[in-house]
Amino acid sequence: MKMLGLSFGRKMENTEVLVKEALMGAEEVGAGVEFVRVLDYDIRSCRGCIACVKSAYSGGEWGDKTGKCVIKDDLHIIEGKIMDCDGMIIGAPVFALGPLGLLKDIADRFGPTHDMGGRIEARKIAIAQGKKGPDERLFKPRATGFISVAGASTPNWASFGLPLMNLFTFPSHYAVADQMQALSTSKGSVLMNDAVVKRARELGRNVAKFMGIPLEQVKWMGDESGICPVCHSNLLTVSSKNPVECPICGIAGTLEIVGGRIKVIFSKKEQARSRLYFGGKREHFLELSNNFEIGKKEDLSEVAKRKKKYIGYGEAKKGK
Repeated sequence: MKMLGLSFGRKMENTEVLVKEALMGAEEVGAGVEFVRVLDYDIRSCRGCIACVKSAYSGGEWGDKTGKCVIKDDLHIIEGKIMDCDGMIIGAPVFALGPLGLLKDIADRFGPTHDMGGRIEARKIAIAQGKKGPDERLFKPRATGFISVAGASTPNWASFGLPLMNLFTFPSHYAVADQMQALSTSKGSVLMNDAVVKRARELGRNVAKFMGIPLEQVKWMGDESGICPVCHSNLLTVSSKNPVECPICGIAGTLEIVGGRIKVIFSKKEQARSRLYFGGKREHFLELSNNFEIGKKEDLSEVAKRKKKYIGYGEAKKGK
């Protein structure tokens, strides 16, 4: 089985060396490995044209065009490597509280047609019409590990580093087995921290052990369980009263303070509708389907009329 290491960091800097250390750990337990420096590829931002979604659910024969992005860049190379692997180690530097924007660019491009809930529906449509469905590699279980690297000595300067890396994996239904946050203050300094380097290698071994195993059988190997029992994040969306919500999973829970410690109770029913599970993906797919049906009924000529006053309004000239 193959472990793919994706580094969103600079060549031979902190993120890259930790991802490679994790791959060495995976290799120790029998995994084949491949490393990709994502910054070496031309990856552009999503345009929001939804052409990939429209073609995926049109009932067309799946192939080079159906369900594919219309942007001509190197994303298909990264996509192909992911499709061929059985597990991933993803490393990303934190520049401004969260992971490098390039990770979000790929997440935006993958979200629609790599979403497991949508893929299942697309396969049903294709089978019903006697046509070729989505690439079966899209349904392969993949264990994943996150490495977030921040040039800071205090964790709150990287508070979104690990949580937002879930945007890359949850639509595709990949199981996150382990994660780690590495803090550093100068280039190369992580190599002077033996504990951090050792932890990266351990992460690689942990993830490799779960390659090829269904999501529900993957055990959490992280150092901290976190407030949320599903994504293990400590982030919460809090209003003036209960319930509170996990912003990664989108599930509601009841916050309590017991012995001066914060505790949040998430029911089994709520956990089952997490975005990380089939229940949450199915719920979102039905929501989007309903929105598309509503959109079809709109009077588009009226929408066009209402848009007229915005055409060209206040637009700066290119290069000015």
